[in-house]
Amino acid sequence: CIFFQCTKKMRVEHFMRFCSALLLFIAAGFFASSMHKWQELDLVGTWSPARERPWLNQKVFDASDCCSDKTNRFFVLMRALLGYQDQPTPFELFAYLFYWLVAVAAGVVLVRRAKRAVAARLEDLRKAAAETTADADASKNQA
Repeated sequence: CIFFQCTKKMRVEHFMRFCSALLLFIAAGFFASSMHKWQELDLVGTWSPARERPWLNQKVFDASDCCSDKTNRFFVLMRALLGYQDQPTPFELFAYLFYWLVAVAAGVVLVRRAKRAVAARLEDLRKAAAETTADADASKNQA
């Protein structure tokens, strides 16, 4: 009951945008996590032992002292939802960046296409309305 009372004033547009953004971040995390799994399978160079790893599989930084994704419950949740890594590699960071480049580019293309379609549809409706008005005026003048 409280949930429905609090959401009465919420605009659906804002809710949908928030959910869309959240889903984009979750998908980015899944993509980065899948790249980590590829690394563990040695598809992107040697993963184990650590001293034989190529630069692409080396740690960029180590935040496991304060922000461990294995012991701190908040960061465990962030790893599960958003793909957080306390010891990311360049390959994972490149994958995350690549995901966002593709997602933003696709979003821009899709929004532009949708705006053009809406503008074309509005123009068609205006023409149809003008023709209907002209036909109604012509029939009044004949009568």
